Amino acid sequence: MDLATLTDDDLSALRFAVAVEQERRQALATIPAQVAQLAARFVDGGGDRAVMLDAVGGE
Repeated sequence: MDLATLTDDDLSALRFAVAVEQERRQALATIPAQVAQLAARFVDGGGDRAVMLDAVGGE
């Protein structure tokens, strides 16, 4: 792809698409640890593990 040939609108759209993809990748990298922390906090606080697993589609 030759960036020099893109219009300003096309370049802006590409920048936006790149930012969205970077955010998606970051979320995929960090969410599992966040879920694990929240699950541990829930169970440690007296929550029912089965309820927590059901909420995230686990078994």
